[in-house]
Amino acid sequence: MRSPHAVSAMKWGIMAQRSNRRRRTDQLITPDPTPSAGVDYVLVSGAVSLPVSPERLWDVVSQPQQIASWMSELHAWTGPAADRVDAGDELAAQVQLFHMLHDVRLVVTEYHPARSWTMTCSAVAGIAVTFTVELEYLREVSRATLRTGLHGTALRDADAVVLRHAIQSELDSNLRQLAEIANPEGITTLLPAAVGHHSARDDAAGFE
Repeated sequence: MRSPHAVSAMKWGIMAQRSNRRRRTDQLITPDPTPSAGVDYVLVSGAVSLPVSPERLWDVVSQPQQIASWMSELHAWTGPAADRVDAGDELAAQVQLFHMLHDVRLVVTEYHPARSWTMTCSAVAGIAVTFTVELEYLREVSRATLRTGLHGTALRDADAVVLRHAIQSELDSNLRQLAEIANPEGITTLLPAAVGHHSARDDAAGFE
């Protein structure tokens, strides 16, 4: 269990997002007019289409060494990692959230070979974090969709709009890094992002 000081510092990090508000001309975010009071669940997503083979794209998103090269939240692996992620893996890592480093265990909670995975950690001061990668193979391109979700009552101390922008900015950066690594010489297409947030009332209504 984290100390009260750590939790306080965590909340300070969330609140600090307010001071970082600025205009971005390249923000891949969909305006959301929904009131932001009482938010305890935030989800952002984005996608990129690449003219690369399914095998190439899956290698980039499923090998821990490759994941570390494009996933900005992942500061470092701190324990042994297999050549490729698999269902049930628990990977020791440091992740950076709200300007702070956290020692966590990323658990692969969902895994579909060559298609998708979801990693979850819940040791970030009462906030559960999920990272999801989904691949879709079309006729001439391979599409990667990234999703980042945060869930926890500590989020209620944050400005939801600013928080979503901050998380979306990280996800956009991940998409660009992923594109550069998977297809360094090619043209990429960043697709419109999707964002959302749900309050405790949404949880009670059955939203996930």
